Amino acid sequence: MRMTVRRYRRRRTGSDSLGFAHSHFSSPFFDRLVYLSQSINQTRKTDAPFIILVTRDSFLRTGFQRGPSPLNNCCDYDTLIPAISALEHWPTAKLVIDIDSRAAPLIEMLDTLRRLILYPPFASINLLIRADDYDTRLFCKTTGPFEVFERQLSAKTLQQALLDPPARNTNRHDWFSKDEWAILQKLSQGESLKHIALLHQRPYSRIVYRVGRIVDKLGLHHRQELIHLLHRLSSSTDNITL
Repeated sequence: MRMTVRRYRRRRTGSDSLGFAHSHFSSPFFDRLVYLSQSINQTRKTDAPFIILVTRDSFLRTGFQRGPSPLNNCCDYDTLIPAISALEHWPTAKLVIDIDSRAAPLIEMLDTLRRLILYPPFASINLLIRADDYDTRLFCKTTGPFEVFERQLSAKTLQQALLDPPARNTNRHDWFSKDEWAILQKLSQGESLKHIALLHQRPYSRIVYRVGRIVDKLGLHHRQELIHLLHRLSSSTDNITL
């Protein structure tokens, strides 16, 4: 009878050892609570990066890698396509793109980014642009709801800007419409307004009106300024493709 009780007690506690089922040396409840809070609050790199960086500038890349946490928790890529694949794998990461060291024409790159930010899954995209490159900054802001930061910001300031919730502009009239963007792409390829009207099966006067809207949104004075701007933005630093 006594042996049966002992066997039942061991089976009930889930342990083959006599006595207590749990160790005498387990940490007290409050000690375990403190340990848990410390493990949560300590800054350490996680599996998912904080930033997915697109740049070919080795100095900028080193600045991120040697910056404060979590800024230094980044995966860097030379081109945009592998970075987008990484963003699909880590959707919580922040996509940061160095526009100044882009490997493809800006129009081509922004066309890809527009599809990411204006349509599901509505990715959050951050662009680094030189402070003195006013035309590129304005063009990018008018292309879509991108977060645009000065490339010369200190690591601490940039980290705080990335941590702050983005102030999204929900007024789509401030950005290029789908038709306006299609016209801009054709203009950047050297197409004439008459040929664009023929391709889009629209009256020539309608295309001229759209171009006038584009000029107004960019704060330009006449159409020729737009042509010069598109020519500059359509050129890349080398022959590397997107």
